[in-house]
Amino acid sequence: MKLAEAIRYVIWGLMTALALLLFVITAEYLSFRSDVNFLLVKQDIVFDNLWRPTFYVHVIAGMAVILVGPFQFLKFFRNRFLKWHRMAGKIYAYGILVLAAPSGLIMAFYAEGGFWSTVAFAVMSLLWFVTTLMAVVSIRRRNVEAHRIWMMRSYALSFAAVTLRLLVPLLSLYIHNNEDLITVSTAWLNWLLNLLVAEGMIFALQRKTNKLKITT
Repeated sequence: MKLAEAIRYVIWGLMTALALLLFVITAEYLSFRSDVNFLLVKQDIVFDNLWRPTFYVHVIAGMAVILVGPFQFLKFFRNRFLKWHRMAGKIYAYGILVLAAPSGLIMAFYAEGGFWSTVAFAVMSLLWFVTTLMAVVSIRRRNVEAHRIWMMRSYALSFAAVTLRLLVPLLSLYIHNNEDLITVSTAWLNWLLNLLVAEGMIFALQRKTNKLKITT
C-alpha cells in the first residue's frame, strides 16, 4: 500500500469514527425528552408546533445521512457492493433533498446567535441541497467524475454537524465571556472550513487525474 493511499484510509477512518460518535450522541434525542443536550437552550420553543417536528425530522434524516455517507467514498465498497452503494446513495441523497436540507433551512430561522447565525445556517442548507442535487444530476447523466466531486462537497456540508461540535469547545478556550461571538463564528466556520478542505481535496484529485491523462 502506497503512503498516499494509507493516509487516505487513516483520514477516512477518523472521519467515520467521528461520524459514528455523532450518530450515537444524536440518538439521545430519540427519547423525545425535552431536556436533552441542545434542547436545554431551546426551552422557549421546544414544544412549538413547527419547530419541534422540524427538529426531529432534521435529526432522524441527519443520522441516516451521516451514517451512510462515509461508505460511499470507499472504492472497495463501491466496486464489490454496487447495489448497496446505489441504495445507500439514494438514502443519502433523498434524505438530504427531501428532509434534512429543507428542515435545516426552517431551523435556521430559529438559530441561536441572531441574524448572522440565521444567514449562516440558511446559506449552508441551500448549499447542502444544491451540492447534493448536482451529485444526483451528474450520476443520472453518467458523469461519474462530476458525481464524485459534488458528493465530496455535499458530504463536507453533512460533516459540518461534527465540525460544529468540535469548534464550540475549542473556541471556548480562546474566547471568554462572549457566547454570542462563539455562536456566530461556529455557525459560519463549521461548514466553511469543511468546504475549504473539500475543495483542496478536489483540486488534488483533479491535478492527479490530469497528470495521468497527460502521461497516457
